[in-house]
Amino acid sequence: MNLRLLLVLVILLSLSSIVVTLIVTDHTIDRVSGGPPFFYTIPEGDIRRLEIDSPAGVMAFELDEVENYWIFAGDQTMPVDRQRWNGITTLLGGPRSQRELQTEFEDPALYGLETPSTTVTIGLEDGSTIRLFLGDETPDKCGNYARLEGFPQLVLVSSSWGEVLNGLIADPPTPQWRYDLNVAEVTEVIFLIENEVVGGLALDIDEDQWHVCNLPLKGDAVCDGDLDIDKATVLDPLRVFADPRFIAVEEVGEISDDVQATYGLTDKSPYATVRYEIEIQPGLRQANQISITLGDPTPDGKGIYALANEQPDVVVIDAEWGQAIREFFDLPNALMADEPAASSPAG
Repeated sequence: MNLRLLLVLVILLSLSSIVVTLIVTDHTIDRVSGGPPFFYTIPEGDIRRLEIDSPAGVMAFELDEVENYWIFAGDQTMPVDRQRWNGITTLLGGPRSQRELQTEFEDPALYGLETPSTTVTIGLEDGSTIRLFLGDETPDKCGNYARLEGFPQLVLVSSSWGEVLNGLIADPPTPQWRYDLNVAEVTEVIFLIENEVVGGLALDIDEDQWHVCNLPLKGDAVCDGDLDIDKATVLDPLRVFADPRFIAVEEVGEISDDVQATYGLTDKSPYATVRYEIEIQPGLRQANQISITLGDPTPDGKGIYALANEQPDVVVIDAEWGQAIREFFDLPNALMADEPAASSPAG
């Protein structure tokens, strides 16, 4: 197994994933002929936009009809995470009501519907909208009182329906190649070119001292080194790394290696992996990693194709930011080259 593949496997094991099971209907209800009717039913293919307004905040999503994937509304650089989004349009197609409580009702305040806790607005292909209001939970917490704009009925829908949609605000389905990095938690940076390690920097946590890694690396442990370096020398470029500048998305989905290669993204491309550790309790630290692969410049020269966090989506990063990251690759060797002069006695 080559070193690049080993690093990838370690990263995949380290990255945390959240699996959300979408409960479209309440499975405690007997499914018999003539059972609870759908509150409304619309074909998934007609849905173009979703907006949720709840105590957790307001968030909107829309379908990029040209590229045929969902994005955070108004941000072409932010497609939704496909695993997290899977099943959402099915959910939007029609919440199954447990029962119709009243064909008409006079006092919406009794059910939390005078000022609904959550409003879900669904935009359709023909430009029309469906707006659903969710009110209070039932005493047993299994359902929510609800009504559909323009219709008089008071109905009861499974509480799981609103929970899933509100969860999109509490934990937005950002793509996994988006990352947040606290440089104070970084313990190691490894650089590869042509599938070979060309340099590394590591932090001795006990001594709070950075050093240049000795090559070749020894196994999976944090690399050792004899050349100590000033902390700012490492943290300054790490702060640049921690502020990625994604400017576009070129390809979304499980695209092949051959397609990635057309953007200069192969296992021989410049590749950096950053290890960071979080202390989850005294004496126990959780190791995580993020990575970036640099490809070819875009035809207009304003961007560079890239892969991030081992995700298949081909993204475009700002060319100046990408060049700064590429120069980071040269730092370990530059420090080693300066060492003889730095350690020699004054003449």
